[in-house]
Amino acid sequence: MKKLQGALALVLGSVLALAVCAGCGEEKTEGAQRTGARICYDNLPDDGISIATEDTTYTLKNVVSRKEYGLDGNSVAEGTVVSYENDVITAKSAGTVEFTLKDDSAFHLEVVPAYTTDPGNQFTGNISEVSQGGSTLGGTHDPSLIETIEDGKPAYYIFSTGWDQGNEIHRSTDLIHWQYTGKATASTVAIPQIEAWEEEVNRETREGGYPGQTSIQWWAPDIVPAANGGYWLYTCCVSNLLHQQSDGKSYSKACIVLFKSSSLEAGTFRYQGVLMQSCIPDGTEGAIDVNSIDPQIIYSPDGKMYMAYGSFGTGNWMLELDPQTGLRKDDIYKNNVFLDWSQVRQYRLEATMKYTNYRQGEEVTHEYYGTMISQGAMEAPVIARHDNVTVSDETGKVLEEGKTFYYSMHSYNGLDVAYQMWGGRSENPMGRYTSTGGTGIYNDRQGAATNSGNKYMGSFTWSYKAEGVFEPNIVLPGHNDLFTTSKGLNVAAYITRTASYTSDGLAFMSQIHQYYLNSFGDICINPNRYGKEIDRAVTQEELFKYTDGGKFQMIALENGSHAGQTASTSVDVVLSEDGKISYEGKQIGTWLMYGKGYIKLSFTDLKSIPSVTTGLQETYYGVVRPAWLNDQNKSGFTVTCLSRGMTDRSVALFMNNYSTLDVK
Repeated sequence: MKKLQGALALVLGSVLALAVCAGCGEEKTEGAQRTGARICYDNLPDDGISIATEDTTYTLKNVVSRKEYGLDGNSVAEGTVVSYENDVITAKSAGTVEFTLKDDSAFHLEVVPAYTTDPGNQFTGNISEVSQGGSTLGGTHDPSLIETIEDGKPAYYIFSTGWDQGNEIHRSTDLIHWQYTGKATASTVAIPQIEAWEEEVNRETREGGYPGQTSIQWWAPDIVPAANGGYWLYTCCVSNLLHQQSDGKSYSKACIVLFKSSSLEAGTFRYQGVLMQSCIPDGTEGAIDVNSIDPQIIYSPDGKMYMAYGSFGTGNWMLELDPQTGLRKDDIYKNNVFLDWSQVRQYRLEATMKYTNYRQGEEVTHEYYGTMISQGAMEAPVIARHDNVTVSDETGKVLEEGKTFYYSMHSYNGLDVAYQMWGGRSENPMGRYTSTGGTGIYNDRQGAATNSGNKYMGSFTWSYKAEGVFEPNIVLPGHNDLFTTSKGLNVAAYITRTASYTSDGLAFMSQIHQYYLNSFGDICINPNRYGKEIDRAVTQEELFKYTDGGKFQMIALENGSHAGQTASTSVDVVLSEDGKISYEGKQIGTWLMYGKGYIKLSFTDLKSIPSVTTGLQETYYGVVRPAWLNDQNKSGFTVTCLSRGMTDRSVALFMNNYSTLDVK
């Protein structure tokens, strides 16, 4: 969902704050004016390091009044959290401020520490942390984020797979602590055309469903504001049994449908219509197909609406929708009547005849499915839009500016086999999405040399974890959302798995991580869970002041299988102030910080670190940012990068410093 709050506000004609931004701590990439912002105050004022003014101040005009609140949410005296003079807000302490502007609109400001303090979200090893309903999003699968205003303050919701009878809902006020609120639809919800599938079920497969669940499953939703108020819930209904058709063959069935509600309360969403169906034959015949699951919505600056979707088979597709109804623009589903299974199979035949054209660089389109945006063994496409992006190199030379980019992410491979988050970038929502080297988004199989795209996240583990740290490793991450809040905070929410809590298979949970754009405008994900850290440019001076001997844990992702619990493992490297990168006393490369907290890593020796030889590439560009370091359970700095220079694919690299910061 993805640049939703700002972009959709323009599309739907919402009243926006008359705010003017003249320097703030977040990258300004929205499609509309902000209705909020985040800045920081210096919580180590006596350390001799000055925090940049652009990170501690915000310019806001047309203010009528303000209310300030402390960290506990209680009202505090004006001037406690911020000062306000000559249209300039200056941060003083942690908290929130609600401004009322001359047009009666509201502007929400969050003030956080410059050096991240304890977010209170540490894992303890208790089984409840990976159980459904817990505050850490245990048991939450396929998250989709949305923001709303409740009692004058922002609140966040995650809609996720709910298995039988509706999608699950979680609510938070800080993106860290979550509460389960129930299922989106009433327990008696029924869509007649889907319920009719029951009559087609083969006797042999009727007993083959998932234990304790109905045969109709509610998977992977997307939640967005609806035209003229309320909310649209895009979800997929999937049968876990096979259906026998008149040709004597057995098929799996799925469809993407739309629900609507005037609120985000559980049990209030009502059926609106169908957008897509699939009917896939059992066995190898269904290997190349189009699966109607995993819907995700994106808007263009001119108000056009699109839905990305798809799973395995042919890959992922993009379809233009009607922004007023939320349904298809064409009349294929006139009067909301489902297509006969044979018509769906005919559409599939037509589409797959063009299948191989994608690898040749040709556009693949079909009247029913839309445009192919990726190909191969992948699912769960998500698209984020960032506007006004400036692209520059390490010399400061501006290569492009004022660009609108669409970023795709797709989950390669099976979710419990070798899930990984790959994607690309395009200047058009319909694509073509490409890697940094210009190739399309393609997955042949896990670890294949023919795979292409940008690998943003994969399984990894920190070799060193401080005593008492129970942080699970990142295992098979995927099916993510990309979301930008009204305050300009960019986050990725995704599934990860762990065997730390049970010997009976891998438990799953969802996690939220902040992400950034490097100087080339490529996405780089913070390897640490979101802990209210500010997106500000860390200086070289403070990086070395608070890093023990210049030592970092470094993880280099690779184009590997990482099946099951196998993962990229960190090694210790040293960044010295003279610009060298060393491993076990031997120089293996150089580093350079430049611009607003950007960093370039260049490796000249790719073979001296045995455990990362297959993954390490020559050149990476990224950012240095504050973080709550999950491997050490303390405040510190993280480096997150994406490689450049390879034609087919780029891969991420992460570093956490061995931090000497002592802030609570």
